[in-house]
Amino acid sequence: MALTLGGDGGGRIVLRDTPWDARALGRPTLDVTELALACENGAGTDDDDLFAALDAACQERGAALVTARIDAARRQAIARLQAAGFRYVETVLRLRYPNLARFDAAGTRPLALRAPLAEDHPALLDQAAATFNFGRFAEDPAIPPAVNPRRQIDWMEGLLAGRATVLVTGPPPRPAAFMAFTTAEGAADLVLGGTQPDQAVLALPFWTAIMLHLKQAGIRRVDTVVSAANVGVANLYARLGFQIRETLVGLHLHRP
Repeated sequence: MALTLGGDGGGRIVLRDTPWDARALGRPTLDVTELALACENGAGTDDDDLFAALDAACQERGAALVTARIDAARRQAIARLQAAGFRYVETVLRLRYPNLARFDAAGTRPLALRAPLAEDHPALLDQAAATFNFGRFAEDPAIPPAVNPRRQIDWMEGLLAGRATVLVTGPPPRPAAFMAFTTAEGAADLVLGGTQPDQAVLALPFWTAIMLHLKQAGIRRVDTVVSAANVGVANLYARLGFQIRETLVGLHLHRP
């Protein structure tokens, strides 16, 4: 359920509970889904009352962490969040392939895809825990390193339970690569994907196969999010023809 906080100057913060983060961290967590600050609109206010309301909401819920991703162009908002105790943890790129009908394998031989079997699940969970070293939990130095694998396992369990479509390549019980994605109204969102560490050479043909699969399914555009620190994956998406749509700054507020 969303929680909306308002300030006297017209500022607003909308929060949501993030139980997937809370399960990994062991305490309640919140995420900022909307942020409108009066100080950005020349209202002559510093939004102190709005951030006092945020502090009260965190105390009431016992929140240990508040996360936010803000458009990098909103420098005043980022500065105000930092003044309130938020700390920079990541830069995120929103990527898009805008017209999938034009996608061409360009000489890359795509791999065969299949749905994961129950016997694949242990290897996929191990892969999630061991290989995803980028993202807001992995890149936050204030979060103990053991927390990120727990979060990734929980995320993968949810994806395999039906929160997304998952496709893999390679024989069971250890698929060489996987991709989880959702689709709605002709658009696909690539949620999480990767190759086994010893199968990195398959990244391009596997991603190509996923793109062709979505194209054949009538998907018109493909979106995804990647950490700017994950240079290898960012370059892979660039090679496939994705374009940067937005740059976000990730900020975390840790509370005792």
